[in-house]
Amino acid sequence: MRASLESRLRGRLSEDEYLFPDYDGYCVANVPETALSLLAGGFERRLPDDALEGVDTDVDNVVLFLLDGFGYEHWKRHRRVHPLLGRFSTVGTVAPLTTIYPSETAAALTTINTTAPPIEHGLLGWFQYLESAGEIVETLPFRALEGDPLADVSPSSDPAELFEADSVYERAERAGIDTYALQPAEFVDSGYTRATTAGATRVGYDTATDLALSIRRALEESSTPAYVYAYEPTIDAVSHAEGTGTERYRQHLEAILERLHYELVERLDPTLAERTLLVVTADHGIVDTAPDENVVMADWEAWPTLRETFRRDGAGEPRLPTGSPRNVHFHVRPDRLAEARRIVDSNVDGRTFTREEALERELFGPGTPSALFERRCGDLIAVHRNRGLWWAEMDSIGMHGGLTDQEMLVPLAAARLDALRAET
Repeated sequence: MRASLESRLRGRLSEDEYLFPDYDGYCVANVPETALSLLAGGFERRLPDDALEGVDTDVDNVVLFLLDGFGYEHWKRHRRVHPLLGRFSTVGTVAPLTTIYPSETAAALTTINTTAPPIEHGLLGWFQYLESAGEIVETLPFRALEGDPLADVSPSSDPAELFEADSVYERAERAGIDTYALQPAEFVDSGYTRATTAGATRVGYDTATDLALSIRRALEESSTPAYVYAYEPTIDAVSHAEGTGTERYRQHLEAILERLHYELVERLDPTLAERTLLVVTADHGIVDTAPDENVVMADWEAWPTLRETFRRDGAGEPRLPTGSPRNVHFHVRPDRLAEARRIVDSNVDGRTFTREEALERELFGPGTPSALFERRCGDLIAVHRNRGLWWAEMDSIGMHGGLTDQEMLVPLAAARLDALRAET
């Protein structure tokens, strides 16, 4: 465990109780190109050289296993319980990275699959206003807030509208790397998945056993070099429903790790294991909230006044906040921005940023803002210290999207598969 690196990151990136992204250094945004650079040239958006210190990276294949919502704090909590987690520390490395802002699935997965930061790809949260639909939608499920698929209620809407960036798999394929993207069967062929994993061989799976087996088979069947991206969302889903301290959370984590160990570490051909690096990371961590302490803005006495400061949508109605309950974007008329900020600051235990302040500190990443980012980014962004903040009732316990240590720090665990096998 890289305790000294963790201390350095906290010292350099923390302000009060908030921890900010390290886009140009130890950031999950730089993991894909770091992995691909071990297989071919031309991948420059990489982690610092010492991120994989002590790991034998002379390999032909890389498996990037992304465990949605499994932050660095949770890795530390469970590493003594689950042998596979502990072995990474003895035969490889486990380093802390920051995720991006917002620390949430829609934005982070888009970055991981394209390598573009949010300021470029423009997907800034789970809830975004989609011009073709004329309303706020749930992005990755690609459905209206009422739950209806956009294919039914807005047939002209296209998942390609969700972000602006090219898949990293297309570049990898041009570099001669055989690429695979393993996703839950329920959305392996969704419009979003097809767009973000263009160029890769997509494989759907149903269970933890099926996923681990699919990784092994991809390695066995691929040409070399090969890059296998495997996405597992169960921990995130359980966390939302119950938080991170429940028996169900622990049992699901155990099932995932045991199957990964049995099907991949134990059963992969030894010669192939010697030439394969396993990298485990996450898109974000989780902060557990107290549901009765989460903040519903519609309950504020000043909510009607705040709504009057909002920009108007195509129907002339106030444009409601977008983003997520830990990453709230207020779309405010320029002449009412100071008033809106006073209302939010007086009702929220947290931080607010104007768009200009967010850009100045590169909250959404370095680079030139895309046209989609310019349309999507709020004029005022609010991050509650450790609770949910939304304009409607919330039913999640575990949340993410904000700037707490629990949300922002994720693990980078790496080891060659034969080394993991030798120690188990």
